[in-house]
Amino acid sequence: MKAERLLAILNILLTGKRVSSTELAKKLEVSVRTVYRDVEALSEAGFPVYATMGRDGGFGLIEGFRMTGQMFSTGELQRIISALDGLSGICPETEIENLRRKFTILLSESGAKGIPCPANRIFIELTPSTREKRITDLIDQAIARSTVLRISYCDVEGCETERDIEPLALLFYWQSWFVYAWCRLRKDFRSFRVTRIVHTEATKATRECPPVDLNERPWSRQWEEETIEEVCFTADKGARGRIAEYFDTDAVSENPDGSVTVCADFPTGDWVVSWIMGLPGTVSILKPEHLRVRIRETAERLAKQNV
Repeated sequence: MKAERLLAILNILLTGKRVSSTELAKKLEVSVRTVYRDVEALSEAGFPVYATMGRDGGFGLIEGFRMTGQMFSTGELQRIISALDGLSGICPETEIENLRRKFTILLSESGAKGIPCPANRIFIELTPSTREKRITDLIDQAIARSTVLRISYCDVEGCETERDIEPLALLFYWQSWFVYAWCRLRKDFRSFRVTRIVHTEATKATRECPPVDLNERPWSRQWEEETIEEVCFTADKGARGRIAEYFDTDAVSENPDGSVTVCADFPTGDWVVSWIMGLPGTVSILKPEHLRVRIRETAERLAKQNV
């Protein structure tokens, strides 16, 4: 993510030596153009970054500069530390711990100067389940080493496939962890939900996928390609909590009997059928008609299998 990358660049520059854009790009696994954008962002944030030209040129910080607690308010420092705490659950790498230690020192400096430190009120918990954690650790290692993983993946229809993937990024989206990777089976970039990865095996094969700029969030384009339609349905009162996780309040109206009616533009991919059927109580689909048919057919198949 960009915030972590900016902190990494700042941490490198604080060593006191000049670093070329090419070297930074290699260390951070991004393009040189991205490095220039990040350095510009640091300058705009008030950090005295300078650039020199020539064979020994590069980026550096003005001599004598050191980062102190005066750069941030105590509240800002606490939010940074909370964010790093959340990341440490999924990326227990030394870089995260080192960054956390540095910002904790800055927070201590503020306290030593008598600056009031408000009680922390923001906590971020991104740590996955124990099984997911084992998988995300293997994914994180494969990303760092540019290697290939062999996985067994169960799709939304329950079909399990064996495939080799080249992991590029871990994503947390809609309360779930995903891995964005090049799929050698489909010969395309794919997002895989970690909970659907049945088995993971590290290999010694190295990454060969086409170049992609992760800063452009290419996975978002895949999700945006999902079919979006106006979906309307009524659900029992007991489903309000689950519905609130996905729909804004202006899309939900309460009925006299306590049930709720939801009307909103929503993806209508295969996963929606299982999501709606997983709502507590009864659900009635008002539109689209094809969604009502799919849910009815799925329910009929389940009923036949459980006579």
